[in-house]
Amino acid sequence: MKKKPSRLFFDPNDHKLLGIVNDVLKRGTRPQTLSSLMAPYMHPHGIKEMAAASGLRIAYAIVSLLGSLEAGKADDRIVALRSLRAEVFSSSTTFYHKNTARVLMQIMKDLVRSKGDAIQQLQLAHDFRMVYTGKPRMVRAQLAKYHLLEMPEEWNQFAFDDHVHDANTKGRKSPTHLLMDAWIKGIRKLTVVYYNHVDLEVVEELLEASAILDIHVRIGIELSSRFRNKFVRFIWELEGFFDSHNLLQFLQEPAVQEMMTLGRQVSQYQQRYVLDVLHAFNTTHRKLLDEELAVESQPLDQDEFIHFVGAGQPSLLHLAKYIQNRYHGLLDEEIRRIGTDASLDSARQEEQLRACAKKMNRLDMESLINRFLQPCRNPGLHDPTVPHEEGLPPLMNL
Repeated sequence: MKKKPSRLFFDPNDHKLLGIVNDVLKRGTRPQTLSSLMAPYMHPHGIKEMAAASGLRIAYAIVSLLGSLEAGKADDRIVALRSLRAEVFSSSTTFYHKNTARVLMQIMKDLVRSKGDAIQQLQLAHDFRMVYTGKPRMVRAQLAKYHLLEMPEEWNQFAFDDHVHDANTKGRKSPTHLLMDAWIKGIRKLTVVYYNHVDLEVVEELLEASAILDIHVRIGIELSSRFRNKFVRFIWELEGFFDSHNLLQFLQEPAVQEMMTLGRQVSQYQQRYVLDVLHAFNTTHRKLLDEELAVESQPLDQDEFIHFVGAGQPSLLHLAKYIQNRYHGLLDEEIRRIGTDASLDSARQEEQLRACAKKMNRLDMESLINRFLQPCRNPGLHDPTVPHEEGLPPLMNL
């Protein structure tokens, strides 16, 4: 039974803030009494203050953002992001405006994710209240703690990332979540790359979130072309448009839509190889890995893997992560068994735990891909990285 932290070690307001956040988490991502407070026409310093405390509203907005990466909830994420930005900016009223807001968002993210660890949550709640005052010394200390660079309040820094992925390719974050994290890091220019095609709804969410956070976003589409019996990959960046509306109009033109359809065929062709490798791992490599780790695993389930990938395009990176999670779960069970085995003395217990740690180290994703998933490890499968005369989608024959 876990002990509750003593109220002597934290301020009563820390407990109050934590109670507010946990109340949101218990109710789920959309409590009816708070969803109406996300309305964009209501100012944070208006009637909202009478309905709910600022900490509660910030927590609710972040829960709405972090709660889901599934498709079909882009509008909810955008509303939550707009409300979250308004809340954190209204709470930092000093000259240290943007840096305070960045730290508040990072702390609240950690507080929400630390659900179940009361001590950790109270420490974060205390940090949140201290930073909430906007004192530069407090803000700078938290920036250093989270390895965030202090940015100029004019927001004119030269900070960029020219190649990132969201959950619609091989990433794990929705477009809104990706941009929120980029803003916290201080990035002002971002290039988001998609494989073979991009959906209009994804672009709309990306552009809307970038406008809210004042981040210049470029969209890149990675394509493959035949060259001397191999594929050369290049990125087509959608640049040179007057505004977001002009870009969206371009993507809706018939010729562009036709190209996107051809790109989807390429993605399906590449994804078939990933699923073939999953079956090859079940029949060939799984038994070898079981013997090395001294565990007994169940065959990987294709439907479960596709659900694990979510809205993204299945890749060898996704498959390696899925395999890693499966075996980590088996080794975690072994660690729990060792910890509860009364027949083991401390020396023997420590020895077996060290052996488990070594097994965990063998399961890094790069090693899994190189040993089991690469085309050279599965010679019986059709290699999608080598041009063939038959079976290639039309876009890959150019």
